[in-house]
Amino acid sequence: MPLPIYLALDELGFEEALELARAVKNRVAGFKIHNLYDQYGRIVVEQLHKAGVESVFVDLKIHDIPNTARLRALALKEAGADIITVHASGGIEMMFEAAKAGVQTLGITIPTSINEEECNLIYGGPTKAKVLLLARWAKLAGLPGLVCSPKEVGLLSKQCELRGMQFFVPGTRSADKGKDDQARVDTPANAIKAGATYLVVGRQVTQAKDPTSALDQLEQEINQTWKEQAQKEAP
Repeated sequence: MPLPIYLALDELGFEEALELARAVKNRVAGFKIHNLYDQYGRIVVEQLHKAGVESVFVDLKIHDIPNTARLRALALKEAGADIITVHASGGIEMMFEAAKAGVQTLGITIPTSINEEECNLIYGGPTKAKVLLLARWAKLAGLPGLVCSPKEVGLLSKQCELRGMQFFVPGTRSADKGKDDQARVDTPANAIKAGATYLVVGRQVTQAKDPTSALDQLEQEINQTWKEQAQKEAP
């Protein structure tokens, strides 16, 4: 069974990204691209699918007027994207229109690089309250999933009104790794325990000297977490 990980291929070159995808495609749920799509467009999606990748997550974070959001989502669907993202702060109508494209659309709550002080300045309130509000908007818009930090996934996963939604969680780092440019981070184990459906992992694997070994470490952490959860649930 693949790990519940979407591997972010950003900061890699085209061939480097394809090589890594071919090497680990059977070990992860899929791959996320951002700047690679900006550079190469639909060809990178086509080549990833051609390499045997089942799920390509194109993370362009759409935030526009509703009609434009719908048109951009349609263009991404036609390019072969399996998952796309929209900023929940764009509003319920915008998310609803984007979802009409018929591609799995995730609502981004508040980026993991934003700290508490910045959240108050930008969004006008504390992080957890604003993340919950944006999550509710995404649910009302009919989106199937959310992108949220490991610091808020526990709050969201406990909400009855959000039941059935998937939680894609970037900003995780193993305990021995640095935070990079992220502000609201936690370990992969804690994110899974809190209710993450998928982890979005990038530099810990892609910038490692040996990406396969780095993925091995994550696999061990995840399997250990699952084992501990199973033991707690056992009668």
